[in-house]
Amino acid sequence: MKLLSLVTLTCASFAAYAAAVRTFTILGGQIYTPGLAIVDAPQPFTPLGGTTLHIAIDVSGNGRLPPYTYQAFPNGTVPTFFDPNPSDDDAELKPLTGTYYHNITIFLSSYANGHNLTVSNNTLPPTRFNNSYVAPVLSLERGSTVKHINWIWPDCLRKGLGEYNISIHQSFTYNASDYYTIFNLPITLTNDLDQTRDAGDCGLIQNPLITEENQRLSSSTINFQPWINGIGAQVDFQDNDPNKPSSAARLHAWRLWVEWVLFLGAVVIAI
Repeated sequence: MKLLSLVTLTCASFAAYAAAVRTFTILGGQIYTPGLAIVDAPQPFTPLGGTTLHIAIDVSGNGRLPPYTYQAFPNGTVPTFFDPNPSDDDAELKPLTGTYYHNITIFLSSYANGHNLTVSNNTLPPTRFNNSYVAPVLSLERGSTVKHINWIWPDCLRKGLGEYNISIHQSFTYNASDYYTIFNLPITLTNDLDQTRDAGDCGLIQNPLITEENQRLSSSTINFQPWINGIGAQVDFQDNDPNKPSSAARLHAWRLWVEWVLFLGAVVIAI
């Protein structure tokens, strides 16, 4: 158990010293958002391309939330009332209390390329445009603790390569208080896109760009991470170009990582 903790700390230290503006809480390969959701994939700054954007989100707080707190109805309506054990004697559904989701919406945005595209907006896409965006996140894979979002890159991204944010918006109740958080996960769209993909029309999913300041003002965030109370690996990344660590920072991080490996080896030998 001690060895596992040290390995986690070693990996965290490698990235933590990349002198940065953006900070991510990453523990055991999972990215903890400021809301209830935990991102399993992709990792920050992952180079992507091909046919589909794949996103995996753990909505259970690593098993801490019971299923009825994160199951939306099939049409994406907010589960304001839900009885996990309904019976014929119950004339009304019991209201959810404590901690539960209202909805999760996702966008792909880039200031450089002028895009703010809908990935999932908590509604069902029109039948003839069903590849334009994804059904409500919480209605996917009912019964599963991890929701897999598979979104076909739209047509306008043929020339829109570069830095993007997967912008994850969460509306939820935590300990009887309502919150709205926005978490921007940076990715790099660098690999070739599959020209044979069934690409949707960007005109159907394009939204106005929202400044970071307006995003901040529209958010209501808990002052600690719900599942780990702010305790975890704080992983920082530099935001100069706009998201890449500098060469000096990477070199410094590498040296620190080597030092941790040597330290870990000494601890293992001592054990």
